[in-house]
Amino acid sequence: MKPEGKDSLPSQFGRYTLVDRLATGGMAEVFKAKILSTHGFEKLLVIKRILPHLAADKTFVSMFIDEAKLTAQLTHPKIVQVTDFGDVKGQYFIALEFVDGFDALALLRTSAQKQLRLPIPISMFITMEVLDALDYAHNAKDSEGKAMRLVHRDISPSNVFISRRGDVKLGDFGIAHAQERESKTQAGTLKGKYGYMSPEQVLGASLDARSDLFAVGIVLAEMLMGKRLFTAPNDLDVLLMVRDGRLDRLDKYCRDIPPELDQIVRKALQKRVGDRYQSAGEFRDALGDFLFKAGFRVGPSDVGRLASDFFDSGAEASARVAALCRKWEVKTPGNGKMPVSAKGDLPTGPSTSAIATNASTPPPMTAPHIGDTEAGVPTSARTGTAAPRTVPSASDDTIEVVIDDEPGTDTHAPAGAPTQATRGSPARNKQGKIASALDDVLSQTLAIVDLDEYNVPGLGQQGIAGTPLPAQPAVIAVDAGGLAQPGRVPDSAGDLSVVSPMRVLVDLAVAQETGLLRVEFDPHVKEIFLVRGAPESVNSNLPSDRFGEYALAHGFIKPADLETALGALPRFSGKMGDTLVGLGLMRPLDVFRLLSQQVRERVMEVFGWESGYFTFYRNVRNPLEAFPLGLDPFEILGAGVLTLSYDFLELRFTPLLDYRPRALARPRISVDAFRLGPTPRDLCALLDGRQTLRDWIARFSSPSELLTFLRTLYLLAQADLVQFA
Repeated sequence: MKPEGKDSLPSQFGRYTLVDRLATGGMAEVFKAKILSTHGFEKLLVIKRILPHLAADKTFVSMFIDEAKLTAQLTHPKIVQVTDFGDVKGQYFIALEFVDGFDALALLRTSAQKQLRLPIPISMFITMEVLDALDYAHNAKDSEGKAMRLVHRDISPSNVFISRRGDVKLGDFGIAHAQERESKTQAGTLKGKYGYMSPEQVLGASLDARSDLFAVGIVLAEMLMGKRLFTAPNDLDVLLMVRDGRLDRLDKYCRDIPPELDQIVRKALQKRVGDRYQSAGEFRDALGDFLFKAGFRVGPSDVGRLASDFFDSGAEASARVAALCRKWEVKTPGNGKMPVSAKGDLPTGPSTSAIATNASTPPPMTAPHIGDTEAGVPTSARTGTAAPRTVPSASDDTIEVVIDDEPGTDTHAPAGAPTQATRGSPARNKQGKIASALDDVLSQTLAIVDLDEYNVPGLGQQGIAGTPLPAQPAVIAVDAGGLAQPGRVPDSAGDLSVVSPMRVLVDLAVAQETGLLRVEFDPHVKEIFLVRGAPESVNSNLPSDRFGEYALAHGFIKPADLETALGALPRFSGKMGDTLVGLGLMRPLDVFRLLSQQVRERVMEVFGWESGYFTFYRNVRNPLEAFPLGLDPFEILGAGVLTLSYDFLELRFTPLLDYRPRALARPRISVDAFRLGPTPRDLCALLDGRQTLRDWIARFSSPSELLTFLRTLYLLAQADLVQFA
């Protein structure tokens, strides 16, 4: 077997002749190839082959086989087709349809270099073709007629292929997830490019077809803007922008598109999945209706003709491009040439919180606005060679060359060169090991915690009242152990044997308080920093609570890595997450998700303290400038109560057996805020104060049903949604 990258081309690979290497990724290399048969028959195709050093990796080979099996079941004219699969002397490969043309990324780069945006109807047509492919894929059934429930998970301009005649095809289902896929892809595994992920993908939540629609919305927005939608100097900031659904750049660079189209794009880019289009077909039809109202009819030949002139550097081609752009120009109502209604029921702003509080909904915690810093490398379609690197002006009147892949992802062939139908997936060192470790962390059951004593009857506990916040949070000192030193009288304080930690957090969350919650249970001290009631970071005097130790304990880094990171901390403002990313020891998405899980666990551990003290300092921020996580305090409460054992609950509820639980008529928060499904809501509807707790317990014959009842009741009582009389 020859070393990687040493093939002398053309070369024979089984029954295929490898003609040209199109790209090499971290896991596979892609070749233009041909197959010969009798009577001079010859057909061009693409060979995607596992890199030699991965051929012995059984896990990766299994994933590669999964990809072949999955994609082979998708037969659609707008999806790149699989024609063969096998191995040659231990090297597994997939043979795919050859698309003679370019990808949308190359088209965007070239349009940016020419300082011309793609015409709106052309951008919409390309998007509609992708959505047509997804409409088929999302509803595809296997050979037995069972729904596959497929999610592509890697929609980006580099996976949208356009033939020279203008046919659009969606490719690279290599990381797609299907219900029956043998090698299940867990929530924590890094999949997809950061700038094209959905918010739920960043958070590691379960994905469905609507995640793909968010990514398609990104691609459409970038074609309309000629710029990246989510871009920042570092990957962590990009993840924040995606997680929070920050559309600042769309606001800035898409002011001139018709209002109805703006609404369509924004609906696709809603942070909440329920506020987006619910199917690819619905999204496609909305675009089609707009094109019909605007009086445009677009076909593949229009795309091919425009792209041909875009890639031609000649003066005559430039004149034709200018004429075509004028032909396809969509006028807004402001200039009186296109009467497109701006009315409709499409959402244009952030969704309303499900938590019913009197406080106004705060703006999301986001990274600061980042200017345009990237520069792409436009290429020539006619020659297949790279054009000179240019960095146009960053003013609003120009289109920067900023459309590019995330660092460390696929290597792309020159624009206009015969383009591979799919590419090697992105890779990092130790990817398999790290992905597996993260999967274990995110899927494991959290430790059982013991909550505080339950007061009788009812809670009878003094809540923590919220007050308006000053304009600027106070900055406080920090001691040698990394703990905050407020240096002033706390705004609230109490005994944890009287006021439970869970009740304290509920009150602070309902009041949307910002500040420092300090809990002490000798010798342990934890500091929970809240922003609008949500935990953003946790400091502790326990070394095991520090993020570096947590990452080490869960197998993400080695002891030597931690030692190196500790030495480099000053260079990264004392932030361990940034340090691990900056040194290349962890991937940004792994840090983001692992840090969120650690803070979540650290908060839940406090619920188990039966004694101790708490103090709350309003409007105090973390002096260590922690990474904003956007956690949901009510979800943490809901998850925490699910860890309680029957023995714990029996001990707490025994003194209340002869009291009657009753749901409050006007609860201070929605029972749905805890994200526990319909159970809390159904229970509140039944608790009318007529039956004692003893009567309720007698109604359950199943131990699991009784445990669910007691857990739910405990949470509702702690949250002051149910009282005992």
